[in-house]
Amino acid sequence: MVQARIGLLAVAVALALVALVSLISTPPLGRADTSSPNYPQLRYFTEIDSAPYAMSNPPGASLPDQPGYWFVTAQGIDCGIWFRGSFGCTGPIPGAPQGVDKIGWITGDTRVHYDWTLAIRFPPTRGSATIPPLSYISVDGTTCGTTLDLSTYCERGPFRFMISPTHTWLN
Repeated sequence: MVQARIGLLAVAVALALVALVSLISTPPLGRADTSSPNYPQLRYFTEIDSAPYAMSNPPGASLPDQPGYWFVTAQGIDCGIWFRGSFGCTGPIPGAPQGVDKIGWITGDTRVHYDWTLAIRFPPTRGSATIPPLSYISVDGTTCGTTLDLSTYCERGPFRFMISPTHTWLN
């Protein structure tokens, strides 16, 4: 009985430490914010074939060693969808803290974010083709597209971000 209580106490302390480290390591939002920018309704966009954006042959993103699907935005930011629907962009992200050049959601994350941990979890792959305005690709439950004003929007369920030439929004 005493050992069970000690085990439960150890688990509680470990969870508290993880929560504290998470709060401490999260950078301030800077110019990016969580208010809704009127995210686009992708049902009004055209889904295009994702195969031309695949960085492996045969195309795939379901295994950890497959680089996924990558594209480049009108602003020159590289964005992709990879293992288990993880998604993100790397490059000059408007509103990101100084020294941070990645925004994304990796399978298991509780939110879209940008911070130093993304640098070690992003694949090294880079895109070469753009997604045309009012179009999107969808891979493993994640969708990324380009709006009419050339903003980039990615979503997977409740996780999403939008990068415009001057601002970034994330959930």
